[in-house]
Amino acid sequence: MDIAISLVLPIFGVIGLGYIASRSGLMSISAIDGLDVYVFTFGIPSLLFRSLSHTELPASLPWGLWISYYGAMLAIWAVGSLISRFLIGRSPADAVILGFGGGQGNVVMLGLPIILTGFGQDASVPLFLILTFHGLILITTATLLLEFARAKEGEHIGVGRILLAGIKSSLRNPVIIGLGAGVIYGQLGVPLPEVADKTLEMVGRSAIPCALFVLGGTLTRYHIRRSIGSASMTVMFKLVAHPALVFCLTYYVFRLEPLWVSVATVLAGMPTGVYSLILANRYQAAPGAASSAVLMATGLSLVTLTVLLKLFLG
Repeated sequence: MDIAISLVLPIFGVIGLGYIASRSGLMSISAIDGLDVYVFTFGIPSLLFRSLSHTELPASLPWGLWISYYGAMLAIWAVGSLISRFLIGRSPADAVILGFGGGQGNVVMLGLPIILTGFGQDASVPLFLILTFHGLILITTATLLLEFARAKEGEHIGVGRILLAGIKSSLRNPVIIGLGAGVIYGQLGVPLPEVADKTLEMVGRSAIPCALFVLGGTLTRYHIRRSIGSASMTVMFKLVAHPALVFCLTYYVFRLEPLWVSVATVLAGMPTGVYSLILANRYQAAPGAASSAVLMATGLSLVTLTVLLKLFLG
């Protein structure tokens, strides 16, 4: 079987099992939420900490990688928002959400499993360097823009408060804690005690299948409800335009090493993440389109991710 297909199908198979378990009632919503807490509080942080404690980081800051990934993301977000505002005629808050969905991907629950499984341990360095700032940049920026949209309607906005809340949220995030602690420990040059290493390895191994199962279970909460046209635009930007732009920047502009190009491009090709829907519901900004985009992008990514992995894995 083709290597890309043999990698993607089992991953989406686990997602499918989670979907069936939740849809059929074999696992309740509270059970899925409990497994979600385990994944983000213990499983993924353990995986990240152990990986980075054994990984040598680059000597210089990877500005080319960060500019390629986040520059492309912000550009896609801006273009999507402008199209939504001035061509489709959506409100400023709706436009923020529709553009946000074109740049914000499911990089933890789906990105981690696919990239680490497909590209191996060596992919952990560029992957984790990108993940370090993912939530802080996207969520803080989105919240600021949505609050600015509210301010135009006469509501007060506290920029400093939002920035401070974004930083505090990132510092309390178990995934970020696992990343930071792993980097710090790895730089000490002290090997992990055998018992601790084995414990983290066991918990870390459970992170990937559990994260995929949780993803499938949570998809039952979303529906293709309305605003299919707007959602389709978001999906096209996320699955096609974002990875294409990241590839051009990493390969042609900054000429990064092949593995880093592959990791950044495939990570950019992850489907729209559920946080776009969380923000959409919180601010009542295009919640129907956000829900449709999450479900459509996740389904179509079975095809687009297979194509990307086929290109990079040969």
